[in-house]
Amino acid sequence: MQEVRLTVKKRAFPSQGRVRLNIAHLPELGIKEGEHVDLINETSKKTVTATVIADTMVREGQVRVSEEDLKAVGLSDDDEVLVRKTPPFQEKVKKAAADANKSFSKSVDKLDESVKKTAVSVKAGAAKTAASVKKETKKVSDSVEEVVAKATGKGKKSVKMEKAEEPDLENKYDDPVFDDAGFDDEHH
Repeated sequence: MQEVRLTVKKRAFPSQGRVRLNIAHLPELGIKEGEHVDLINETSKKTVTATVIADTMVREGQVRVSEEDLKAVGLSDDDEVLVRKTPPFQEKVKKAAADANKSFSKSVDKLDESVKKTAVSVKAGAAKTAASVKKETKKVSDSVEEVVAKATGKGKKSVKMEKAEEPDLENKYDDPVFDDAGFDDEHH
């Protein structure tokens, strides 16, 4: 991008948004009268955009700037300023979008890191809770076994080991009740 460093001179008349340059600087900047330049304070990174007025009465190496624009860019009379051709609007939008994307990516990375830390914390908490639930379940189970053992008069070990008997479904017709009802094995 074409740019020059010039010495700032405060304009005698208010003319915010307009600067006066010697006509000799226009080709260096690649601009014509009426186009825009950015005045850049390289220390503070503040920028002001202004319309160029070509003037042979302004000394070469100087730029005449309004008091309002000087305040906005944070410069004083006789300070040095970087003067650069203002990029086309499309280029400014692309740069702003790229800067926003960079900032967004940093934010996403920070958020991702935070989510990962939270996930680790939640996982640790879940494991701790599961161990606590397991411990309490064991206590309740032991208490229930004691109550059942007392109620049945059997020891705790026999309560644990005892299984319910399953019905024998294979010989369901070999039942004395059926036989008493007049059925026999030959006719069913």
